[in-house]
Amino acid sequence: MDWIDALLQKSCDKTLTKGEVLHSLFHMIEINENTLNHIQSDTRDFGPELEELKNTEIKDLEFHLKYYRSLVNYISAIPESKIAQK
Repeated sequence: MDWIDALLQKSCDKTLTKGEVLHSLFHMIEINENTLNHIQSDTRDFGPELEELKNTEIKDLEFHLKYYRSLVNYISAIPESKIAQK
């Protein structure tokens, strides 16, 4: 995941800390979870075309949640000594 290291380094160069990057990811997780819960809890019948779109949106949100969580895990595991300090 060299590209993540590069991205994290660029973030540090722009004065973002590891905590700020993680905070941003947690915010994205929260937004995606809220959106996913809203879509899944909507029981209206939208018809076949919109139902297919709804299912696609659910799959996309689930993918993004897995992605953001894996980034959180990866970044959390990076020792502070490996991250450039301000």
